[in-house]
Amino acid sequence: MKRLLITALATLSLGAAAHEPYDKKLVFVGNTSFSSFCKAAIKDDVTLMRRSFSKKVGVIATSKSGVYELLLSEENLSCNGKGIVAFSKERNAEQVLSFLNSVNQKGE
Repeated sequence: MKRLLITALATLSLGAAAHEPYDKKLVFVGNTSFSSFCKAAIKDDVTLMRRSFSKKVGVIATSKSGVYELLLSEENLSCNGKGIVAFSKERNAEQVLSFLNSVNQKGE
């Protein structure tokens, strides 16, 4: 299968005030059509993560399992230079991490 190189880098703006919600402190560079994955990890939002995967079915792969396989690879999707799983660990996104691990183990 053809390898995709999808880069969605999420970085926090250094000058943003601490009380602002995450949405206002995010800066997305690269292919921003995949920024919702990084945003879901930052917010620890499983619903957003599931929706993000579902929206890519038919776009980058023909099945959910194909989308999971492609996007869970560190080479294909990165947030702040890390794979989505490593980024979720770094952000202490326990719910998203649990979801990603279950998807990875099942091979859905």
